Amino acid sequence: MAQRDAADDKPEPGTARPGSAAAQGRSEADVYRLKVKELRALLREAGVTGTSAMRKDELVRELFKTMHSDQRARSMAKVATGKKSVVPPDDHAPSSRTPQPARPAKRVPSAAGVPLPDLDREEDVIDLLLAQHEQIADLFVELGRSRGAQRRGLFARLVGLLAVHESIEQVLVHPLARARLADGDAVVDARAEEEEQAEQDLAELHALGLEHDDFVTKLANLRDAVVEHAELEEEEEFDYLRDNVPAAELRRLADVAVSATLTALAGDEDGPDEAPPAVFARAREALHGA
Repeated sequence: MAQRDAADDKPEPGTARPGSAAAQGRSEADVYRLKVKELRALLREAGVTGTSAMRKDELVRELFKTMHSDQRARSMAKVATGKKSVVPPDDHAPSSRTPQPARPAKRVPSAAGVPLPDLDREEDVIDLLLAQHEQIADLFVELGRSRGAQRRGLFARLVGLLAVHESIEQVLVHPLARARLADGDAVVDARAEEEEQAEQDLAELHALGLEHDDFVTKLANLRDAVVEHAELEEEEEFDYLRDNVPAAELRRLADVAVSATLTALAGDEDGPDEAPPAVFARAREALHGA
């Protein structure tokens, strides 16, 4: 994965300390949605040093440790004084994340149970991919906590979503970035290598067995790699394409992506037992034939 510059450690405007209202009350999924530079900014404001050398999984663990340490301190102060905490409640705390436009609540269910956004006329293929990045992060968290039949179903959903998501990028989006970015070949080649590795890791997890003792650890490693991969795509490809490709073309690509995704997942006859390579192959075929 690419290394971040020291400049990434500069706090973002409005970023709060991990022990403050903006950091308290975050779920695991919320924390993993934060970008690396946001995590570093929160930790640096809390006085944590050495964040420039930390990877995302290390930053997340350190943030949780700092938050939990602050919560224990509050509890001890409450016991010592016999009074309620004087720290303001978190309900109206400002968020450290940049506000995003509201997305439509309606979803179009696929045959494999993977939800797709019901895009309106103003939303495009970048909106679709950003929404899928959030869905993928959520699925990783749910899968890591699950067992038995629930784990099998969630793993199948994750494989299906990653297959169609990466196929959309490989067939529709990466070619645009390769052609339009000044360093398009280098950027896209790096992302393609990461996507190939993720597909291999999914196949290895499937072969390992979902109840194997090492499954959760290996899943966490894959999650960290996929989340960092998504951040790099957003920063190096999506922002540029949104600004430099005609809006009508990006909306057209969204229509192609949704149609091909439904076609790909409709062929999921083997359900949770289907090997990831077969799911990925069907998704790519559907996108190439769209």
